[in-house]
Amino acid sequence: MSTPKMPITPYPLALIQLWIANPGLLWSNPVWQSVTHVVGELWAYDHGKDVAAATRYHDVTGWTVGKAQAVEAFIKNYNDHEGRCLWNTWVKTSWAKWNINKLVDEIFKDSGCVPHNIMARLNWKITDDFLTMEAVQVKQIISIKLADVLFGNDAFTNRSFLALPIVMFVSTVLVSMWSRYQKVIKRQANSINKKTKEVDIVHTYMNKLETLITLLSVFKDQEMAKNLDACREHLGLPEKKLPFFQR
Repeated sequence: MSTPKMPITPYPLALIQLWIANPGLLWSNPVWQSVTHVVGELWAYDHGKDVAAATRYHDVTGWTVGKAQAVEAFIKNYNDHEGRCLWNTWVKTSWAKWNINKLVDEIFKDSGCVPHNIMARLNWKITDDFLTMEAVQVKQIISIKLADVLFGNDAFTNRSFLALPIVMFVSTVLVSMWSRYQKVIKRQANSINKKTKEVDIVHTYMNKLETLITLLSVFKDQEMAKNLDACREHLGLPEKKLPFFQR
């Protein structure tokens, strides 16, 4: 089960790209603030204060003026190593706290668009290639709902069309999530294939067990047959009576 991989933009870069396209869509957007609990840009700080002083703009443990300055330098020219590391680490840590992946999961579920539902609807077998969101016609539906949850009315040029920067950001999130779904489905498919082989082995074993018990009846080896009957009982197989053992 494979499909051509789409390039995935890292979330730290996607956030910067969205901020550059329209700064008002992020840290001053009340809906985004309610999701992230972050008010204001992470690189905002009181100019003139010592670099070791704590910034008063963010509830981030250990966030100082010096760190805000480093992130600011990175945002402006992408060359500041310290700022890049601080930004990437903060976004990675914060993304999990924001529960955005969970929000996306819920939207897919509420829309009836989780991969298992789509597979059933399209008669899509586990051995088939994993289709793209465009191929299964879910990307547009999910994009609009996700944009509304993350950014509210600001996500739309009107109530029908998404602003282009939002389209790009939401697409990044969905491509990443769809890739995660693909990995989950692949693991499950591999598990099914493995367990199917194990069942075949057990089935072969059970057939051999029945044949052996029948063969032992010819020799009236009651002790060995009883041991094999115990194995059959352990496997939950129906008891098979051999009349001469009762003599």
